[in-house]
Amino acid sequence: MSSRNIILSVLNSTATKREAKDYLTKYADETKLINHSLLIVRDLHRCNFNLLKQLSATIRRLRILGLRPICVIPPSENIEKEAETLDKLITYAKLRPLHLKESLVKTTTGHYKSILASEDLNLFDNYIPNLVPIIKPYIFYESDVTEDISRDIVHFMRYLSKNARIKIDKVFILNGIGGIPSGERNDNSHVFINLSQEYSSLTGALSQKISCLAKREPDSENLIDRMELYLKEKQIRQLEKETKEHLQDLQIMNAVLSNLSNTATGLITTIESAALSSDTNNPLIYNLLTDRSLISSSLPRFKRHKEISFEEIFNNEEEELDAKKLSNIEKQNYNNAILSTTVLKKGINIKIFDFKTLNDTNSIGLPSKGNHKMLDENTRKAMKITNDKVDLIKMKSILDQSFHRSLDLEHYMQRINGNIASIIVIGDYEGIAILTYEGPEHSRFVYLDKFAVLPHLKGSLGISDIIFNLMFKKFPNEVVWRSRRDNIVNKWYFQRSVAVIDLSIDIGNNDQSDSIFKLFYYGDPKRVEENINNFSRLQEFARYVRDIKPSWEKQLSFFNINE
Repeated sequence: MSSRNIILSVLNSTATKREAKDYLTKYADETKLINHSLLIVRDLHRCNFNLLKQLSATIRRLRILGLRPICVIPPSENIEKEAETLDKLITYAKLRPLHLKESLVKTTTGHYKSILASEDLNLFDNYIPNLVPIIKPYIFYESDVTEDISRDIVHFMRYLSKNARIKIDKVFILNGIGGIPSGERNDNSHVFINLSQEYSSLTGALSQKISCLAKREPDSENLIDRMELYLKEKQIRQLEKETKEHLQDLQIMNAVLSNLSNTATGLITTIESAALSSDTNNPLIYNLLTDRSLISSSLPRFKRHKEISFEEIFNNEEEELDAKKLSNIEKQNYNNAILSTTVLKKGINIKIFDFKTLNDTNSIGLPSKGNHKMLDENTRKAMKITNDKVDLIKMKSILDQSFHRSLDLEHYMQRINGNIASIIVIGDYEGIAILTYEGPEHSRFVYLDKFAVLPHLKGSLGISDIIFNLMFKKFPNEVVWRSRRDNIVNKWYFQRSVAVIDLSIDIGNNDQSDSIFKLFYYGDPKRVEENINNFSRLQEFARYVRDIKPSWEKQLSFFNINE
């Protein structure tokens, strides 16, 4: 009954219907599939008693919610202290710790065998449901029958997780410095990292920072600059240490998640954030239930503190994040958790096409004038498909499925061809964004014409966030899009915009027309005030976006819930 009450209360407060269904399908019945998490806690032995007790409560809740922890001790001079503290932590959580020393074996042939890949071990099934393995970073060498501490945690974790026979759904790293720092967020943590897209650039940036810090070079040979460098030696040394730890955490996540399924999730946060008692504020619990970070990664880095005072134009109906009526302490802890937590996925491939006009050399399946027939699947497969071409057959398929309507591709291409700003494709056309240039020739603007995710992937893998992040980075100055007034995703759109205009209003020159759409506006905050207060610009937005003719085949009458 206690477990059931916890599950129901958390689901009621944090998850959408889709997330609740996904969670119950994955975790509610352990007789079908047991989900495990790898848990790495840095410098746990330095934590005070109260923090340990709070963290143990989180471990307990994770277990009640269906996730079985496997603790891994990182290499250090304090392995035995860490093991002793972990033992206490697990015991406080009313679970049973089991210490495993030789969890990785290097065979005489040079291959590695992991305890997680063992066929005989029943430590990870229902035989002892409350057992929590504690893995020490030792490697046993068969060649000379010796064991030694692994000096490389990335190497150790890569082979420990390789070919695992158990389902590892989560990888948690808890530390004292939080997630991977982001320059765009004032060195607070990245909210979400798509490793396949961002790993190389992030590791390169962190490595370069470490190299610069190691040089200890003053800004100039001026005595004051050299003295300043000397006085800041302690701070620089600490920053260098933290940056190396960030790089190592990122490398661990990439090594482990590369061995797991695409649905597995990594999370890096502070021990203090992981110990929060509120289930809606605790990043580990929240991620378990929703597979998301506490906030969306595609939210603008800035938000207006005060809505523009055109009540007839702008939507003021949405609640602010802090309207949860939390106490000041809870708000502070929640904010700290947001700023210090990074969620990571193995990720999916991304392709960005910047062809202004699609033709037979850069696309597949372009309909000829007057020919409404699409290429059949066998014909398409027989053609030479390359990654540098837009597959219009797949593009139409994802749009049809997402909008529940059939796209008139010939009409659509006649409308957008020659005016394409960018086409963003996620994976094998599992998500797509088509952006066009609209407006008068002297002041064109970027318009998100189509945005779609395959129905069964909505809310998963962060596809929508990835698309919007890419779109905002590619067009940081200005992007607009429209949506039906009754669209169920308007709240999500509102949170990612800085202004919303009802396209049926009269904004001057008697240019008023009934419209079922609202226009959403995103832009550089330095330009927002200028454009939104410029009635001439508003008229251009309203006229050119409002009057775009749909390209759906008329015989179908499904309501479009995504445009």
